[in-house]
Amino acid sequence: MDRLLILLLLPFILLAVGCGGRGPVAIPAANELKKLSPGVHQQTADVPGIGNVKYTIEIPGNYDGKTQVPLVLALHYGYDGAKPAAYTGKGMIEAFRTGLSGLDAIVIAPDALGGSWTDAQNEQAAVWLTQSALKTYAIDPKRVVITGFSLGGEGTWYIGSRHQDLFTGAIPVAAPVAGGDVTWTIPVYVIHSDKDEIVSYTRAKRHADAIKAKGAKLEFKTVGGLSHYKTPAYASSVGEAVKWLQAEWK
Repeated sequence: MDRLLILLLLPFILLAVGCGGRGPVAIPAANELKKLSPGVHQQTADVPGIGNVKYTIEIPGNYDGKTQVPLVLALHYGYDGAKPAAYTGKGMIEAFRTGLSGLDAIVIAPDALGGSWTDAQNEQAAVWLTQSALKTYAIDPKRVVITGFSLGGEGTWYIGSRHQDLFTGAIPVAAPVAGGDVTWTIPVYVIHSDKDEIVSYTRAKRHADAIKAKGAKLEFKTVGGLSHYKTPAYASSVGEAVKWLQAEWK
């Protein structure tokens, strides 16, 4: 009977391990990216062991290559098909631009390689790109933010929790819970609508409350009555998150 019970529960055990318990993945050594002038650029990087990754990068107009600025890794929302359309990440930059403007940061938004941001190859590519941007541009390593919306918010929970030596703040927005029972040492600002018809508000709030109860620096912003599909409408709350992070960094 015990053996039968184990066999019946095995798929659920494997699912739980896959979502929150996967061990560390090897991140390829960072390389310098092509140095670009201020503006929005669509690029392709060859990630060692992974292959070509498309990404969009926005460099602020006052960037001079000498003064250190913050860096934001922005993970895009869901998509149809095995892979997103080319430069789907650009949509994340556009949607959150006004909210992130208070940082005056370089924003980099990769395209997923298919599947979820919690997949190993997407984690490797996203972290490699962040580390390579740090190697290429004048970036303050104490102000490196990971954010994302919906599928990208799930990636924010997951990748952010696993790389707290790299990121110094996280902003998951309309995000499915991911990352398991992890102790957070970096500040986290969670944004979720109480009328989200796709991703459970209750589960997101419960997850955030549990993390905060363990001593994490965490704020939960409830957005009233907003549909999940109104991505740019969350930008004002992202702006509040930016101000909160800036205060935490002092």
